[in-house]
Amino acid sequence: MKAIGIILKKELKRFFTDYRMLIGIILPGILIFLLYSVMGDFMGKSMGSEIKEFSMIVEKEPAEVKDVFSIGLKDFTIHYLEEDWSKEDILKKIENQELDLYVVYPDNLLGGSSITNVPNVEMYYNSASDASLQAYTLYSEILNAFEDSMTNLFDINHGDTKYDLAKEEALTVRIFTMMLPFLLITFLFSGAMGICSESIAGEKERGTIATLLVTPTKRSTIAIGKVSALGITALTSALVSFIGLIASLPKLTGTNISLAAYNFQTILMLLVVIILTVLLFTVILTLVSTFAKSVKEASSLSVPVMIVVMLLGATSFMGTIAQTNPALYLIPVYGAIQSLTGILSMTIDPLCFTMFILSSIIYIGLGVFCLTKMFNSEKVIFNH
Repeated sequence: MKAIGIILKKELKRFFTDYRMLIGIILPGILIFLLYSVMGDFMGKSMGSEIKEFSMIVEKEPAEVKDVFSIGLKDFTIHYLEEDWSKEDILKKIENQELDLYVVYPDNLLGGSSITNVPNVEMYYNSASDASLQAYTLYSEILNAFEDSMTNLFDINHGDTKYDLAKEEALTVRIFTMMLPFLLITFLFSGAMGICSESIAGEKERGTIATLLVTPTKRSTIAIGKVSALGITALTSALVSFIGLIASLPKLTGTNISLAAYNFQTILMLLVVIILTVLLFTVILTLVSTFAKSVKEASSLSVPVMIVVMLLGATSFMGTIAQTNPALYLIPVYGAIQSLTGILSMTIDPLCFTMFILSSIIYIGLGVFCLTKMFNSEKVIFNH
């Protein structure tokens, strides 16, 4: 254990005392927070921006309808044009975005309706123009409301009563379950990839791995120390990115995020999944780094692994409830995805979670064993 502690201390000191590596660990989380927050503000402003001035031509408008629109459009500036244009000229101007809306009422709008003869209001607009589309949307909504008031048999959810009984906690659970499993797996793998690709391959290029291996320290001890140190560093990088994401979610989603739905047990289970997944990624990528002859080759060999992880991570979008088949939790990475989904949605099955933990420990142990064997191979270490 003392030897493992020495190696662990040496590796952590190398990462956390090098300001360039430290920046590489912390900077992604800050960038994620800033980027997602700016995106949320931009989308909110885009969705909230509203055009207040329109130009339109309205023909044969009944007086009753005109009164309704004078109230419904009181907050907008409407330019009603009365030009001696043909219908073709008007449609051409809408097509060229010189006019926003052209409305033609039938002669019998209020008195000629029957089952077989329904009056039709023609509304011409250009959906490629924001002003035209918004004018059409506003006008049609007011007109539909007017029609409903003329033949109103009953109302649905009328008044100021709050009918949506969803709590903020339930909304948070839904958002987290939909977004976080894939994003969290992505952050965990990216953090491990950025650190592990350089670990052994970098020492091969610098020639320091040979010095370490000629010491009387057991190869298994070196492997455990390396994986532990790299796992802690990768976990730090992933958690910084994860915190940046959580901090930016209110602006990104436009909703209030409440963590009251998650208790200490849920957070603890989530932490177990994160730690085991980081260690698994660390072992896999360290094996790749040990096999590679250079950092560049290690990075190239890690790309196929990343693609597989991303594809497995994308399965989280297929549902917001975790799988109940315990055998699926034996699949590396997929078991972590399902565990995260189950924990965040609070539908995790204890047996499935146990299967994930045991299988992850076995896979990590096998990875350390293979890493030890690779350290014992001069052909692998010295690229013979």
